[in-house]
Amino acid sequence: QLLFPGIDLRFLRVLRLLRVFKLTRYFSSFELLLNVLYEERKNLAGIFVLLLVILTLAASALYLVERDIQPDKFGSIPQAMWWAIAALTTVGYGDVYPLSPAGQILGSLVTIVGIGMVALPSGILASAFSEQTRRRRESLQLVIDDALIDGNIDAKEQQSIEEIGASLGLSDEQIVDLVKHSRTIVGLAQDQSL
Repeated sequence: QLLFPGIDLRFLRVLRLLRVFKLTRYFSSFELLLNVLYEERKNLAGIFVLLLVILTLAASALYLVERDIQPDKFGSIPQAMWWAIAALTTVGYGDVYPLSPAGQILGSLVTIVGIGMVALPSGILASAFSEQTRRRRESLQLVIDDALIDGNIDAKEQQSIEEIGASLGLSDEQIVDLVKHSRTIVGLAQDQSL
């Protein structure tokens, strides 16, 4: 209050909510999410740049088509960007919309492109999650295979497998399934060698 008289600084208390991000270290799913976002940062940035280009083109095109019909809503390209954002994100508030037939056709095309723009990052993130999960299972599978070289998993190896599985965010059931699968494969390999 002394440094900034007349300004209520209580709104800064909202910054305390950032402490919630400390919880991410306790949940492997948050760690997985952060890894996926980090690995796909270039792809997501590329999609964001593409979205900005499409946004600018859509707003410019609608400005050219609708500026004479609705100068209060489409009088400039930045004003038309409000409509373009609503159309591309498929929200479509309905407060601003094209009236001319050419504007309506353009609006329909922009909305269809918007559906694709929402689907692109979803597909990228879904495939990245799948890939991360596959890699985690494979890394644990290697540890299990090493433990089964002698045909048996002792208590120390079992504890190590459980710790690694837990650190990878795998459930106890998933770990048991991986061990069973490895034992089956080792058993088949031993039968074939006889």
